[in-house]
Amino acid sequence: MLILKNHHPARGELNGSTKVITPDEASRADIRALRLGVLNLMPVMDETEKDILRCISHSILQIEPVWITIATREKTGKHTPLEHIHQFYLTMEEATQEGNLDGLIVTGAPIETIPFQEVTYWDELCQIMEYAREHIYSTLFLCWSAMAAVYYFYGIEKNSYTTKLCGIFPLHNVQGDSNTFSRGMDDVVDICQSRYTGIDLVTFQQQVDAGTLVPLFTSEERPESLRGSEIGVTVCAESDKSALYNLGHFEYHEGTINQEVQRDLRKNPPLQYPVEHYYSDPEHRLGLPPMTWKASRTLFYSNFLNVIYQRMNEKSKTKTPFILKTSQ
Repeated sequence: MLILKNHHPARGELNGSTKVITPDEASRADIRALRLGVLNLMPVMDETEKDILRCISHSILQIEPVWITIATREKTGKHTPLEHIHQFYLTMEEATQEGNLDGLIVTGAPIETIPFQEVTYWDELCQIMEYAREHIYSTLFLCWSAMAAVYYFYGIEKNSYTTKLCGIFPLHNVQGDSNTFSRGMDDVVDICQSRYTGIDLVTFQQQVDAGTLVPLFTSEERPESLRGSEIGVTVCAESDKSALYNLGHFEYHEGTINQEVQRDLRKNPPLQYPVEHYYSDPEHRLGLPPMTWKASRTLFYSNFLNVIYQRMNEKSKTKTPFILKTSQ
């Protein structure tokens, strides 16, 4: 069940597929809604909102999404109208002043080729990641933010591919029901990939051996798009369940990769790369795939929300607002 303001543009699209209520209706319920922050780093923010809302909408829990934007990032209105940002988004300071966040999702961003320290809002993002580890029950990092988080926490570097990894790839569920995040999911699941980089598997394995990180979905496949290099781990988690890292995209719908491919082809010069296991007519890039990952997506996000709820019951957190420290 989702809690959205009456005028949020996603309400009309989601009303037929899930229960959507207003904040006033939620305030009259006997249960407290799970307050889920979504730090949206994507340029087209409203499209990402819909993707995230579809993922969390089937939970039996009452979910209040809190849309969060980076305070130190320039807002131009080029990709998302400034009116939309001003109407629906808060900074992390504002969001945590209103109340505790129980969970957090940090989206990806199309900046993979930029060194982390050269990202204009890197310092603020590091502060948010540090705050989340201490004051939020569980955080889900997606795509670029997952690479940023494992680099920040563990020094795991990102490796650049010779060409973009793009398509739908079958991943092995290596933990199965022994891990709450992957519980109930099939032995092999499809996860969309759209990225130029992966994580260094040698350094990652050191953290696995130390018991800090747990691999959840991995692949032994060596597709042509990587010229023999291994995809390796795509989803992993902290052993204490405080964070979940997904280099791929469960949240994509069947046409998302095609939109990215067409956008890249319009660049000057056009960006060409193989698209694996996606189009029914790969040569002409025609024929969108069936959504073979829809059930996995729903269960993956439901498991994430359940972990937040379980950790809420295991230990309470005092109200500690986020305070952004700016360099002098």
